[in-house]
Amino acid sequence: MLKRPVYLDYAATTPVSQEVLQAMLPYFTDQFGNSGSNQHLFGWEAADAVEESRNSIASFFHVKPSSILFTSGATESNNLAILGLLEHQTPGHIISSVLEHKAVLEPLAHLASKGWEITYLKPNLDGEITLEHFIASVKENTRLVSLLWVNNEIGTITDVPAIAQWCSNHSIICHSDATQALGKMAIQHLYLPDLLSFSGHKIFGPKGIGGLYVKPGIGLQARQWGGSQERNLRAGTLAVPLIVGLAKAIQQIPLLLQYLPELEAKKKDLANELKAKLGNSIVINSDSQNQVASILNVSIKGVDWEKLFRSMPLLAMSNGSACNSKSTFPSHVLKALGRPDDMALASLRISLAHPYLQENHEWVKQYLVQHLHQLIHERLDTNFE
Repeated sequence: MLKRPVYLDYAATTPVSQEVLQAMLPYFTDQFGNSGSNQHLFGWEAADAVEESRNSIASFFHVKPSSILFTSGATESNNLAILGLLEHQTPGHIISSVLEHKAVLEPLAHLASKGWEITYLKPNLDGEITLEHFIASVKENTRLVSLLWVNNEIGTITDVPAIAQWCSNHSIICHSDATQALGKMAIQHLYLPDLLSFSGHKIFGPKGIGGLYVKPGIGLQARQWGGSQERNLRAGTLAVPLIVGLAKAIQQIPLLLQYLPELEAKKKDLANELKAKLGNSIVINSDSQNQVASILNVSIKGVDWEKLFRSMPLLAMSNGSACNSKSTFPSHVLKALGRPDDMALASLRISLAHPYLQENHEWVKQYLVQHLHQLIHERLDTNFE
């Protein structure tokens, strides 16, 4: 039996925690009712579970329960937020960034085909989108700002609360995909944008469930039809077990935040070891001081990207967003940082979470350095020949 690799891809997904699993199990078996069946006990139990979950999530964010909508995940939330808000309106101006996830970039591209003007902010040298750069891009007809709170590939943090507050003062709607921020920073205590997307499977909850916070007074139109669920904005039978799991995962976030200092130390130790042992052959793509504790992204000069991953079967890593994993195109995020195609492809995103603290960190460092060192020397030997 093959030895399972050390998992270093928590930005792609996380395992369901035991607490979340135990909370969900009754709703797969004994309490299996449809929350829309309001004539009997099974439906009442399911409906109560949904509303208790909604209340719990709303309490976490300090918002009204009616402002929380359940979706299949952040991709659907982003589409509902952006297209549900703007597709039926007369085209105007939108501000986003070149660093966004494709779940934002592609809905924006659709709006562009309908006549919307879109400004894509570029990052500074540290990979950050700044408040000053945003303000300078605002126009008289700017209707929406959509910016990632935390970048999923390099971990840089955008000051979404400051941008959202500025937007509120100037009657511009602000949306943020907070998928990678939730559980990595205490966003529940900060000023929230008008629309906030999030997902369950990045915070030790189940896949296939997420949410959208909609500030009261923000008018959205449905993107799918067939039922009156979720305020007539998201038709379909509610996934009660997944909703319960999402709520439980969000309840556990304060525990996740306690591990951040240890994860920060491990990440810095890995980065320092790579720089010390591999020198100029390594470029740290996530070297900003303004980033989450869990993501380290590096490029290796002159190394074939497919060989890079084949050479280290005992480490489970990625070279960027899981949504791009079947593509042979270089990361648009790393390209935006100025990396050439070969370096953008030959990159490693190492993403950590608290289960990693149980792994042999020294072994991981040694294994990573040893195999990268070998690849680099193979490249140098080939060039010399």
